[in-house]
Amino acid sequence: MRISSPGRFVGAAAVCSLGLALIAVWYLETGGRSWWSPVAAGPIGLAVLLLVAAGWLLLSDLDGRIALRVPLATAVGMLVFGSFGVFVAFDLLPTATGRRSTLVVLHFTSVGGAVGVLVGLFAARQATTIRALRVRETALRRSRDEYQDLFDGIGDTVLVHDTQGRIIAANQTALDRLGYDAERLVGLRLDDVEDGRRDEDEPEAGDEAAADDRLVYETVHTTADGRTIPVEVSATLVRYGGDPSVLSVARDVERRRASERELARTRDQLRALNRVLRHDIRNDMQIVLGLGRLLDEHVDDEGREYLRTILDTGEHVVELTKSSRDLARTVAGEAVLSLEPVSLSETLSSEIDRRRATFDHATITVEGDIPDVNVRANDLLSSVFRNLLNNAVQHSDRAEPTVEITADITRGDHTAVVRVADEGPGIAADRQESVFGKGEKGIDSEGTGLGLYLVQSLVDHYGGDVWIEDNEPRGTVVVVELPVVEE
Repeated sequence: MRISSPGRFVGAAAVCSLGLALIAVWYLETGGRSWWSPVAAGPIGLAVLLLVAAGWLLLSDLDGRIALRVPLATAVGMLVFGSFGVFVAFDLLPTATGRRSTLVVLHFTSVGGAVGVLVGLFAARQATTIRALRVRETALRRSRDEYQDLFDGIGDTVLVHDTQGRIIAANQTALDRLGYDAERLVGLRLDDVEDGRRDEDEPEAGDEAAADDRLVYETVHTTADGRTIPVEVSATLVRYGGDPSVLSVARDVERRRASERELARTRDQLRALNRVLRHDIRNDMQIVLGLGRLLDEHVDDEGREYLRTILDTGEHVVELTKSSRDLARTVAGEAVLSLEPVSLSETLSSEIDRRRATFDHATITVEGDIPDVNVRANDLLSSVFRNLLNNAVQHSDRAEPTVEITADITRGDHTAVVRVADEGPGIAADRQESVFGKGEKGIDSEGTGLGLYLVQSLVDHYGGDVWIEDNEPRGTVVVVELPVVEE
């Protein structure tokens, strides 16, 4: 139930009071007789009308101050018509008629009250409607201003053009970047500011079939003073002012292109530097390793231990150049590494044979058989096993390192698990994740070297996982998990 405001309550009470006052005067004058006679029609009819008006006021949504206009208009009508009734009753009508002058005045007052209350109700309703329209107009104006602020606040160039390609709206950014004022820009054709080299599939305004399409293309904007700005435009079909139009949002890509050119130049320089360094380091280390092997027959047992350290370190440097090449492919983006089925047994066995030839002082064994399955990887899978075997031998504190490899299929034949176990000094539990660079994902992390970071990057790319476990009674186990390709 609607609760009336104080103004509506006062207005309704005033209207009721006027009606009751009219009935009271009529009752005193006639003594309450002849309720059905014509003498009672005017006062009683007006009283009923005023009571209905009072009820309507209480239930209406009129503002309180507007509701007070109804009793005011009623009182004015009653006063004006009642005054005229006094003039008629006492000055114009002869006293011989026998009619009571008070009843004549009362009927005139009733007519005036009926006119007044109807005029008051109509005026109150009109005032309420006008006020509602003003409030709505204010809200619409505020919404329009907010929309315009938002439209102008967009940091990109925004243009709206109609089905004929004529610009019908532009934001402030468009005016600033293109160097036009609003009067000059609005009305120009889109071709006057774009070079026209647009995608042939760009949506045309009015193409209802493509109403939900949003196409992106690159073009050039021409400013008022003839400068050109490369932009990327996103074009969308919209309705503007009720008509089909195209909304174009253009982003300046000059800085992006400059950054891309600088990035490409830096990448090319790094690639060239990487190749030169790898080539020079490998050549020099091959000389060091060749001369070192020639010294094997010319040193005593004590010197042979130092020579072995020199040769192992040299081999490690050569392997680092290979790892840097592979890492460049995976991290620097020199190639898109597609995934394909790769034989686990062939790849792992070949790499074990190569490591045995390289580290003839180490014992590398395979426990059991390597499963003859294909895993999801690529040609760099050998680099994963090469780096793990190198680390197991090179970081060992034993004179004759021992490395054991096991491979198995688990998890319902969906995953291949390869374990590389050594008997070296081991890795503390709080560093078993950081050695892969997992904490920082970069070559500046706390990892033990470039090789393990490469292992982690490649295995992640294959959709697998790699982690470290403790070996018993001493050493480290590196576990590599790779997805098996279903045949």
